[in-house]
Amino acid sequence: MTTATKTSNAVDKRSLLNSDQAAALLDWIRRRPRGGKRLHAFFATLYYCGPRPEEAVAMHVRDVHLPDVDAADQWCELMIHTATPEVGKQWTDTGEIHERRDLKGRAEGDTRSVPGHPALTRILRQHIEDEGLKPGELLFQGESGGILAGSVIRRAWRSARQAALAPQSSTRRPASVCTTSGTPASPNG
Repeated sequence: MTTATKTSNAVDKRSLLNSDQAAALLDWIRRRPRGGKRLHAFFATLYYCGPRPEEAVAMHVRDVHLPDVDAADQWCELMIHTATPEVGKQWTDTGEIHERRDLKGRAEGDTRSVPGHPALTRILRQHIEDEGLKPGELLFQGESGGILAGSVIRRAWRSARQAALAPQSSTRRPASVCTTSGTPASPNG
């Protein structure tokens, strides 16, 4: 008689990025010559708040509540309410590459409010200003203003991983490098 293999839903914490690795990745992405600053804000949002990529690309500027610049509490709040996964035009009724959906594992029309670290507040404030974004516009746009393409996200992530997490670059980064890049030395920093 064979027995079923035991499985676990727990995340193996050894497979997660540590704060030094996250800082190195975000810094490398920010310095990319083509779209680096825009992608930096996108990946920083994934790191600090944990939305799925298809949730982040669906966010509009109005979904981000940033505190006043001089407020003592600099935590921001993101309202996640829609996902737009890239499914391919042959699989959508509209012929579009992305399909608008409710949040995974939630009731229809449900939303999720997510706090954002003060470092993310600074990054998003700068991103919105640099891009000249208005409340009704997508927070993370492609080069031509449309939805940020999955192929761009995957290419940037793959390149950043190869460059920033290569075995020879696994030494610890000084905190000053992390803070000058807009990324704290630790998620709590």
